[in-house]
Amino acid sequence: MNRFSILAIGLVIATLPLGGGVARGQAQAQVPPASRTCVQQYADAAGVTPANLIANSFEIKAGWPGGLWLQKGKETYFCNSGRPFDGEVICWTLREPVKGSPCP
Repeated sequence: MNRFSILAIGLVIATLPLGGGVARGQAQAQVPPASRTCVQQYADAAGVTPANLIANSFEIKAGWPGGLWLQKGKETYFCNSGRPFDGEVICWTLREPVKGSPCP
């Protein structure tokens, strides 16, 4: 064997996957990822808008491009201040967290 053959064999061996070769790599690619769940801590406030809340004496406690936290007493809302699609909920209220909800 010449030096080129030894070098070529070394390169082939170096590029082989460890622990089982191609068949194992293919089997791993076919396994679906574990589905994850999320904690849900908001409840839809259908029909509620930031403009309506402000008109009813809610104060803006925090704001950033696309979102507002509004509060009056212990009543708190998170609202989308962007441009949502027609028919989408714009505001949500806080609730006790519920585990195991589907992730968006």
